[in-house]
Order: sequence, then structure tokens, then C-alpha cells
Amino acid sequence: MIRPNALVLLPLLSFIWLACGVLVAGSLYPDYSHLSRFMSALGATGTVHGATVNLAVFAVAELWILVFVALALRAVGRDGPAIAGLALVGLYAVLLLTAAYFPCDFECRPELPSRSHLIHVSAGFLAYVAALAGLFLVTLRLNRRGIANLPRSAGAGLVLSGAVLLAGTVQSQEFAGLFQRLLETLIYLWLTMVGVALARMQARAGIS
Repeated sequence: MIRPNALVLLPLLSFIWLACGVLVAGSLYPDYSHLSRFMSALGATGTVHGATVNLAVFAVAELWILVFVALALRAVGRDGPAIAGLALVGLYAVLLLTAAYFPCDFECRPELPSRSHLIHVSAGFLAYVAALAGLFLVTLRLNRRGIANLPRSAGAGLVLSGAVLLAGTVQSQEFAGLFQRLLETLIYLWLTMVGVALARMQARAGIS
């Protein structure tokens, strides 16, 4: 039987791993700004610790998400819409793994981007779109099954907030790093909420 705790702890573990890794890597990067710089700049080509950051921070954080998705898929059973939503969350993690494998160019703002940079940017953008769509779909489905308790207006608000943050991440230069971090935090909070709902469902099933 799946341990319900894992469905809550894995998103939290991934978030803490990512946050701590970014803070440590940022402290080793000269004049790094968490407000204006993307997290990817810490693993960009030409940086001293880039390969280590991509492998030990970004990739590992996404592996925790993939384990979460695998456990969540077992928890929802044969529910097609919930499976589709979780598959999109899994795609989010896979795309960010792809972005870690293909790092952006130095400082992530090149005049003539390399192929690796273009792949990195495309994968990152699509990852966030997949996460927002997937989490909304799985939450809507869990609501209809009476497992989650998120009003539709709140779900729509989360999607809108994510879309605004995604747009800000793409457009803003001065606060791109801040928008990206807020977007990641929103996604992780939402993942944890889904994990709590599924853990409660399993706890009830275990009692009955």
C-alpha cells in the first residue's frame, strides 16, 4: 500500500531541495541577483559550477516530482481526466529535466542564442504551461469526485495567477527572477494541495 505521507512530503522535499540549491549556488555566483536573474543562469554554459547545479539541484528536484506523479497515478486509479492531469505534471518535470540537460547560454540572455539555449527556453516555457494545465485538470477532477475541496473560482484564480506570473517571467527584465520564483512556489503549493487531498483519500480508504 502507498504511504499517504509520501504524497505530501515529496513536493515539499522537491521545493526545499530546489530552494536550498539555488540559494547555495547563488551565493557562489558573483553579483547574482535573485530578483532579476533566472535560476537557470546558475547552470548556464560558462559558469564555474553550472554542470553541478544542473545535475545536483535542478535534475534531482524534478526526479522527486516524477516519483510524486508515479505515486499519485496509483492513487487515482483508472480516472482518465485525473491521469491526464498528472501526466501533464509529469511532462512538466520531464521538460525541466530537458532544460537542465540543455543549459541556457551564459547569463541566459544571449544576442545570438545557441541551439542548447533555444531548447532550454522552449522546454522551460512549455513546462510551466503543462504544470498549470495539469494541476488545474487534476484538481477539477478531484473536486468532482469529492476528494479535494477547492472552489472553482479559486482554481481559476490559481490558473490566472500562474498565467500572469508566466507572462511576467517572459517579459520582465528587472524582476524576471522574482516572477519565476513566485511561479515555481505557486506550482509547488498546488502540488502539495493535491498531495494532501490524495493522502486523505488513501487514509479514508485504509480505515474503511
